[in-house]
Amino acid sequence: MSLLSELILATVLAAVIILNWRIGWQPAWLRIGVAAGLFCLFTLLILRVGGMPAAPVLDADTRIATWQRGLIALWWLLGARLTVGILPLILWQKRESSQPKIASDLLAGLTYVAAVLATVNFVFDLPVRALLATSGIIAVVLALALQNTLADVFAGIAVGIEHPYVVGDRITIDGSFEGVIVQINWRSIHVRTDGNDIVTIPNSLISKSRVINRSRPSTRRDDSIQVACDSTARPDLVLEYLRHAALLTAQVLASPAPGTSLARIGARTNSYDISFSVAHTDHLGKVKSALLGQVLRQFHYHGIRLVNPGAMSTPIGPVQVNLGPLETLPPEQLLGDIPLFRELSPKQRTDLSTKMIKRNLEAMATLASQGGSLSSLIVVASGVLEASRTIRDHSHVVGRLGPGDHFGELGVITGAPNPGTILALTRCIVFELRKEDLDPVLAAEPGLAEAFEAAVRRGQAFLARDEAAALYAQPGPPAQFLAQIRAFFKT
Repeated sequence: MSLLSELILATVLAAVIILNWRIGWQPAWLRIGVAAGLFCLFTLLILRVGGMPAAPVLDADTRIATWQRGLIALWWLLGARLTVGILPLILWQKRESSQPKIASDLLAGLTYVAAVLATVNFVFDLPVRALLATSGIIAVVLALALQNTLADVFAGIAVGIEHPYVVGDRITIDGSFEGVIVQINWRSIHVRTDGNDIVTIPNSLISKSRVINRSRPSTRRDDSIQVACDSTARPDLVLEYLRHAALLTAQVLASPAPGTSLARIGARTNSYDISFSVAHTDHLGKVKSALLGQVLRQFHYHGIRLVNPGAMSTPIGPVQVNLGPLETLPPEQLLGDIPLFRELSPKQRTDLSTKMIKRNLEAMATLASQGGSLSSLIVVASGVLEASRTIRDHSHVVGRLGPGDHFGELGVITGAPNPGTILALTRCIVFELRKEDLDPVLAAEPGLAEAFEAAVRRGQAFLARDEAAALYAQPGPPAQFLAQIRAFFKT
């Protein structure tokens, strides 16, 4: 094969290698494997047409020599490209990785610089030392002109080595700015705020700031709220009611358990702290709102005045002094707060409240068992109860009940057994309305009967959904579905 033919073949092969990189086949190992194989063939051709790339032997013809120089220079650059392509696999950094690729980018830059210097020295036979000296002077000038940019770059290198945060982490900067990292590069990080804005923060500024990573060691977030009430309310009871509020708030983690404490005392008001944990920062706003709602609920049903600790304005709510243990609203007021009984007149509610039986429950006492008989309406006046169900030997919690909640209408209307177990998580006070006391009122008031019927329908629909979800969540034996498929095709 003539030299000209080999040069043409080498040129075509170089074009194929470049095209292979441009296509970007997936997976990465296949693309790099093909590139490595083609580069080996290209190396063999380079050895034939120009000798060793570090000591090329050029043809006497100037045009052929220029062609040879171009192919050998291309060999150095393609070799650098192959090395850069292998680096991410060595460093275990995929393209979609959440880790910043600053380390691999730095090595890639050094590789390309080395390839260019080798090309200048070996292929074009230019003095590298003079070039480096000139480059050094230029580098000093550029460094002085780009101090801030270089500070960002070196801070980015430190971030790439240390990994204090990665893409997807939620961070707080200097205690005032918070968001989720969406991109990390040489110069800056991009943070998406809770308002869905993208903020670009230079790495040099980040390196000087106090950064709190909310996603490590876990995404759990601890927080607290403070409430104030009238100082005449006994602190031990207020702390108990605040704990009940935390227990009734969905998405508050049971471990670590929520805590309550007396934060400040005063002549008119006392302030209390409620500390709690949520699984993720995204839940924090909703949980705070729900927790404050539960605090209002507890204070309402126990007659505690909610006040503004920083003002001397008139407090909200009824006045009660020196509340006794687990005091509650009067029975007629409890009935007035329940939507079921809003159709009744005040006199009817008062008459019905006289038939309510007060029951005190200690913590962990069982009020109703699944499958048992309960033909009474139970109204919760104080405390926290937990409803659970057992389906196919699998027990799960359905929900929790607090002051103002009620249950038992299913048994009153249909006589069906209890669909679940009701357990007192704390000391509780409940009021019981028996079926024989409710029947005359239901018969005399069609609106009340319709309200009970609607409540029963909602309860039955909820139980059906809960049962379906519980059955779906329980996996069958490993070979269950395979056996069903085989049986289907045999029929």
